[in-house]
Amino acid sequence: MRLLEFPDDLHGSPMNRGGPPSHHADGGQLTPDAFCASLGSVLAAEKSDDGWVRGARALCDMYAGVEAQRFGTILVSMAGGRTGSAIAEGARWLLPRWQAVSQ
Repeated sequence: MRLLEFPDDLHGSPMNRGGPPSHHADGGQLTPDAFCASLGSVLAAEKSDDGWVRGARALCDMYAGVEAQRFGTILVSMAGGRTGSAIAEGARWLLPRWQAVSQ
């Protein structure tokens, strides 16, 4: 699988390390479930007490089973939330990565 490269200054923090593969081996787009699974090792490498890590994990736990368009809509909505909210911070981290693989 080919990995996407993300700009180093995506968020100006260690949150920007790594990214999901862009496509399945068969050429199809990633599902939200596969997308979240592909980020597991990236999230596992981060401090679990960081809000954005908790938020990203929670969003994946709650919404990985929805269809792709709805997942993107949820991330956009959640990313607009209150600064300091773990869910909002997690959505802000997930959203550009999701957009890069779902286009």
